[in-house]
Amino acid sequence: MNAYFGFSQIGSIAIAVLAILGIMSLYSWSFMIYKWLQLRSIFKKNRVFITKFLEVKDKSSLDAFAKASESAAGNIYILSKDSYSSARSFLEIISKDLESGFAWLASIGSTAPFVGLFGTIWGIINAFNNIGNVQSVTIATVAPGISEALITTAAGIFVAVPAVIGYNILYSKLSSITEELEGFLEAIK
Repeated sequence: MNAYFGFSQIGSIAIAVLAILGIMSLYSWSFMIYKWLQLRSIFKKNRVFITKFLEVKDKSSLDAFAKASESAAGNIYILSKDSYSSARSFLEIISKDLESGFAWLASIGSTAPFVGLFGTIWGIINAFNNIGNVQSVTIATVAPGISEALITTAAGIFVAVPAVIGYNILYSKLSSITEELEGFLEAIK
């Protein structure tokens, strides 16, 4: 059984497909970890500043804390004192910066199954070619091509599912942060 499922039966096209899927997976996991840490840090810093903002009665003492907090909310507070449009522009820049890379993650989530499907089709074509080249068809002549096809399909799905789940979770977190900052900006307007 191992002879049919092992990687010794995989052709060069399937290896190329698996390599592409490996690169896609590496990128998506790296991005998801980086973005999770980035969003978590921003969320925590904003939460600390906004909590302090709500607790402090004398807002004049808040400037130093806003600068020291290194939070987006603190920067918005400082900029809003000069002009609302400056704070709004800063918020838009932060939002665009935080959204960077999400298009790639979404693309990986949507294209990885198709990359795997390409390997599937190639494997099935090879299986049929092998059937045509032999006098007697047995499971031993068909299994290697089908095995190759199924491995690439599984790999495509294996790459796509975490990318789609990660995209949805992280984009939801990003939207939450952006909405909180929008609400804060409107509250201090």
